[in-house]
Amino acid sequence: MSNMFATVPGQLRALLLAATLAFATAAAPLPRVELWRLDCGTFVTKGLVNSCYLIRHGDRLMLWDTGFGGELVGQPPAAETRSVLVRKSLVSQLAELGLKPEQVEIVALSHLHWDHIGQAASFPKARLLIGREDWEALTATLPDSHLEPFRLAPWINGAAPKDPVTGDRDIFGDGSVVMIATPGHTAGHHALLVRLRHTGAVLLTGDLYYSAAQAAQKLIPKGNADAGETMASFRRFDALATAQKAVVIIQHEPGDVAKLPLFPKGAE
Repeated sequence: MSNMFATVPGQLRALLLAATLAFATAAAPLPRVELWRLDCGTFVTKGLVNSCYLIRHGDRLMLWDTGFGGELVGQPPAAETRSVLVRKSLVSQLAELGLKPEQVEIVALSHLHWDHIGQAASFPKARLLIGREDWEALTATLPDSHLEPFRLAPWINGAAPKDPVTGDRDIFGDGSVVMIATPGHTAGHHALLVRLRHTGAVLLTGDLYYSAAQAAQKLIPKGNADAGETMASFRRFDALATAQKAVVIIQHEPGDVAKLPLFPKGAE
C-alpha cells in the first residue's frame, strides 16, 4: 500500500484507500490494537499541548512522534527553551505501563520538526519510519542542519535501522495502522490512521492541523513548506476522515487529545 495511489488526486486517493481498508477488514478481522495518548509537553504561551502516542499491535509496540527533548523534563518554561513545559519523559510513562525502551520496535515520526522528534534517541534500537522527503532534507544539510540531527543520531550514524517512507505505509500489513501521506507542512509529512476494534478509526494529524481554529478555517501554518500541497492534504485527510467515520485527534489541540482515555488507560 506504500505508493499504489501516488498518481491519483488527493480526495480520490482517500476514498480508494478507505475502500481498500474496508476490504481488508472484511477479509480478516482486525488484530488486537491498543492506543495510548502520552504527555509530551505543553506550549505554555499558546494554550496548546504536545501529544505522542503508543500503539500496541499484538505483542509489537510502536511510538508515533516523540515530543519535546527529554532535557526539558522538569525545567521551568523560559524563552530559551521556547516557553514549553515537560512534566514526564516518554521513558517514564512507558515504565508506568511496565514497559522498557528496548521493547519499542518502531518509532514513526509525522515529520522532522523539533517538537515531534525530541525524545526519539531514547529508543536507539527501534526502526525509524519517516517520510523519505524529510529524511533526505535532513541528511542533505548535515552536519549543520537546523533540524536538530542529534535527535536522530542512532539512525544517522547507522546504529539503528531506518525505513524512509514514500506515500502511504501500511505498517503491519493488515490495514490497522497506516501512515497517510499528507505533504505540505513538510515535504514528507504524514498523518496516522489507527483502526481499533471498539473505538473505530482514529486519525492523528501530525502538524497537518495544529489547532481546532486553524482546522476550521483551513489556514496554512507558519513555516509551511508548500501551500498547494497542504491544501490538497487537507482535502485528502478530510475525505478519509469522513469515509472512515474517524475520530480526528489534532495532536496539539487539548480538546481533541481529551477524546482519548486519560493515561495510563488506553483505547481499544
